Amino acid sequence: MLACARISMTRVQTTASIALVLLLTASLVSPSEGWRGGYLEDDPLRMDQFGGGGSLEDQCGSITFEDMFEYTKAEFVFDISPDWQTADVRAVAWINATLADDIRVTMDEFMAEIDPNDGGDGWLSTDERELFRALASECIEHTLTRVGIRDGDYHRGGEGVSWKNTSWEEDGVEIEEFNIIPPRHSQIKDCTSAFGNDCEEVPVVPDENRDCDTAIPASDGVDECRVQLWLNSTMTIPGVSDGNQFTLVLNASNMTRASLEFNFPVTQDLRLDMWEECEGRDVSFEEESPIPAPIRGTCLGDGSSTHTLEVNSDGSLRFTVMPDADFADWPLGEDLFADFTTQPIPVDDPPIWTDGAPIDGAWFPSPSGGEHIWADWDEVSSWFSDEGGVSQLDISCTGAPSLELTEGADRSWWAEIPRGAPGEVSCEAVDPAGQSSGERTWNLGVPFSISSSETTLSDPHPISISPTSEWPELELELGLNQDGQSSPSVTVTFTGEAVVELPASNTVPGEVDVWVRVAGNSNVYPMEHIYDIDLVKESSPPLMTITDTEWDGSQWSMQGQYSDPDGESVEFEMSIDGSRTGSVSSTGNTWSTPNINFELWSEGEHIVSVQGCDSSGKCSEVSQSVNNSHLFEEPEPVVAPPQEEDDDGGLLPAAGLPSMVVAAVVALMYGRRRG
Repeated sequence: MLACARISMTRVQTTASIALVLLLTASLVSPSEGWRGGYLEDDPLRMDQFGGGGSLEDQCGSITFEDMFEYTKAEFVFDISPDWQTADVRAVAWINATLADDIRVTMDEFMAEIDPNDGGDGWLSTDERELFRALASECIEHTLTRVGIRDGDYHRGGEGVSWKNTSWEEDGVEIEEFNIIPPRHSQIKDCTSAFGNDCEEVPVVPDENRDCDTAIPASDGVDECRVQLWLNSTMTIPGVSDGNQFTLVLNASNMTRASLEFNFPVTQDLRLDMWEECEGRDVSFEEESPIPAPIRGTCLGDGSSTHTLEVNSDGSLRFTVMPDADFADWPLGEDLFADFTTQPIPVDDPPIWTDGAPIDGAWFPSPSGGEHIWADWDEVSSWFSDEGGVSQLDISCTGAPSLELTEGADRSWWAEIPRGAPGEVSCEAVDPAGQSSGERTWNLGVPFSISSSETTLSDPHPISISPTSEWPELELELGLNQDGQSSPSVTVTFTGEAVVELPASNTVPGEVDVWVRVAGNSNVYPMEHIYDIDLVKESSPPLMTITDTEWDGSQWSMQGQYSDPDGESVEFEMSIDGSRTGSVSSTGNTWSTPNINFELWSEGEHIVSVQGCDSSGKCSEVSQSVNNSHLFEEPEPVVAPPQEEDDDGGLLPAAGLPSMVVAAVVALMYGRRRG
């Protein structure tokens, strides 16, 4: 399918500016003798979009003209060739009132990116108009057509069945415009042409009089500043070999006040088999993103888009689609599917129950009592089959008044689920001819409750399952769940009161829920639910050890290892004698203090502590006693040994006397210091 990614317009790229200008004209075009006038109310919300980047093909290849501007009305005509390989396309668009001002402003701003000396001055010239026309025809060759036609089995898109198969033929686009430069504008003036042509220009926004045609009196009430654009082009259709059976699809997202007429070649017995308006696709996804495909016949439309089918004089069919989406619905999109065939109209048989539908007497479990959806449309639509489409069936359910059965706007079924004994509900599908599928009766209720006697998580943790009355045997799968991540599950056959031990691996501190799935079988409809039973896993503090301490001169440091039982991150801080100081670094599972210069601390014992706290605020601490007294010890004075007498009893030579004097002086100095 085609995707319209909502991307803010970039007005600072030359290529982007060219591409938008091209697209503007491209989108609006093709003469038609139909509607004239009819000025609709302006909507201030603009779906300004632009996609891609790089080449002109990249820029133009991800947009449609509705992404770029809002028109008052547009008509498209597709004449499909007899061989089904191409379609001649004619289109016309009317841009009235201030919307016409918007297109001129846009053109002027983009021309400024091409030539800053010419564009962006609040005036639009005939030169700029001609450049716009030339570029537009080239750009539209790469724009999205919104249309897909594929023969063979009916489809609704999806993986492997992409219907985005049509494109514009190269060099096959012709663009014409009316009144972009009003020739009798009251403010028109001459300008200098860059090409040597006659040149005139008008303000992109007229003055308060809006006199864009001096020949028309204001009393006539004519929108003199309106713009009209035409396009003639050829669309290629490689997905059809013959027209005996095919699906035509239109991406009508963000498309309003438009009509698209498809004229098919003469094909005997060709008829419309099914029309569907499929709502709700998120069109903000990138074009390459996978797009879910609805089941044929199950789409629920809002009626904003309509269609007509007529037979031309030559026996061919004219199919007209009129989308009218609300811009406020963005980014929810709309896809229109039309299935055509030459096969005879099938016999109108009653709707039937499918093989996947719950059997008569089946049980529908709910997680708790009170008002609940017990079957949504995706489920209900899979229970029936009918040649006219399931969405056309009237599906009715009845039961006791206490069940308060109601069908929602989205065709989901609601009930006041009883907390005790189950309640009975009977359902059937009736087609437009009044034919019924026959009733089936089911049981609605709460099969069990989940609880735990302990609110603090253990591993494994005991979970109690208490049954309610009258329920059959159930196959249950249970597991602990936290932030969408489940621990290993346990499967049990549930027939009565039971306690199940659930593994608590892969959990982190915080709230923990219990996930339960009731396995479906022929007698029990499946259910899956996450129960909040106020279960909490408490955090355990980090584990810390000291692996080494060392002195390097007066510098001291300490290292260690840590781990957190819950796998949480740990932050560290250091203190000395109770005063926080310095920082602690950590790598992997180790921590280390910085070097501490204990010469700066007083002499004696000091306590160095390192505290580690995890994300839950749980903390651990290790400490080491450090004695720095050795840094303050004074060295003993060096005293020279006494001189020995020689054999003659004489003293050492007088030369030794200076050494003795020095030693005495040193002793005196140290003695005074100690004093």
